[in-house]
Amino acid sequence: MLTEIEIFRMIENDENSYVEFKDDRVSNRDLAEEIIALSNHKGGYIFLGVSDDKQIVGLTRDDNEERIMNICDDSVFPTVFPTYYETKIGDSKIAVIELEVGSNKPYCIPKGQQKKFNPDEIYIRQGSKSRKLRSRDELQRLFQASAHIHYEIIPVAYAGIENFDLESATKFLNEKIRQVSMASGDPETAFKNLDLLVETDKGLRPTIAGLLLFGKSEIKKLLPQAGITCVKINGHSKADIKSDHKFFNENLFANFNSAWNFFNMYNTKSYRIEGKTRIDKLAYPDNVFREILANACIHRDYTIAGSEIMVWIFEDRIEISSPGRLPNTISIEKMKNGAKYHRNPILAQFFAYDGIVEMLGQGVLMANIWLRENGNPELQIEEMEEEVIVTIFKG
Repeated sequence: MLTEIEIFRMIENDENSYVEFKDDRVSNRDLAEEIIALSNHKGGYIFLGVSDDKQIVGLTRDDNEERIMNICDDSVFPTVFPTYYETKIGDSKIAVIELEVGSNKPYCIPKGQQKKFNPDEIYIRQGSKSRKLRSRDELQRLFQASAHIHYEIIPVAYAGIENFDLESATKFLNEKIRQVSMASGDPETAFKNLDLLVETDKGLRPTIAGLLLFGKSEIKKLLPQAGITCVKINGHSKADIKSDHKFFNENLFANFNSAWNFFNMYNTKSYRIEGKTRIDKLAYPDNVFREILANACIHRDYTIAGSEIMVWIFEDRIEISSPGRLPNTISIEKMKNGAKYHRNPILAQFFAYDGIVEMLGQGVLMANIWLRENGNPELQIEEMEEEVIVTIFKG
């Protein structure tokens, strides 16, 4: 339950992705849309009795609690269960509706008396506004956020078996996960069992995971979201001079190695003398960069097309941005404490097979330990509207 001071501060800060103001004379339909949009986002608060211009106008009716519960039961599908309470702010009474992040996304206004799923009445939050869902990609993102589907197992449009590097994939299978090869009969069957290939009415085709891991040449032509861009900046701002930049458009393993090599070109080394011993020190522990870059590759939201992983190397820090918000059950604090999550479990498993990462969920926790040992500040992790940015500060 929010305190009076917390409510005042939230009202003063205005509406945003998590906060909505409503006069309680608003229609049930409008309230249903806001409840759905916040539940499809990451939860939040609706303040009844507060106008759009932040004025506390108070409640005008005494049945708001029953009304809200009926809306959540009758006009929201699946049903949500908010926390409702009323409180005095100055001389006026307002109501607070607290909504947790929805675990059964996507939420919608149901169709018919039988309360069936209605894809035409799904609402999402964009900044301080709620709007109707516009595209299939946005719908896929909501399903993936609630773990109802894993986007990585969908076949890639316009890709065929000719775009899948059977030779490299077979070599990887025999060297890294030999027991799968021996149990399967033939490699193609093994790749289908591993969700890298899928049988369709147009023949055998690579899944998104399959193309990301073992696609031939520039797979960005088939998967526009597959690239990594690395930029070296002579300064502290993106507006400063860019001395080097590279675009990597191949499969994930190749892009990871290319970005790793780019980083090593600019990871400066210093040293100090202790007695007769020279102690070398890198500006950034290389195992930290490896861990954060790998996390960006295997945990990014591949439903977001038109954006890619970005690596910015400044004079005083490195920023690695990964498209997509954090999954439902994960917060930044949970990440720091070693919480385990896999938005793309197949990608995570293959990076583990290759020895790039472990499957223990300890990446961020260990990275901060390595940073402290090297004399660097801890990671800074920020969740923006459509990306997660991890900053590694120079030691």
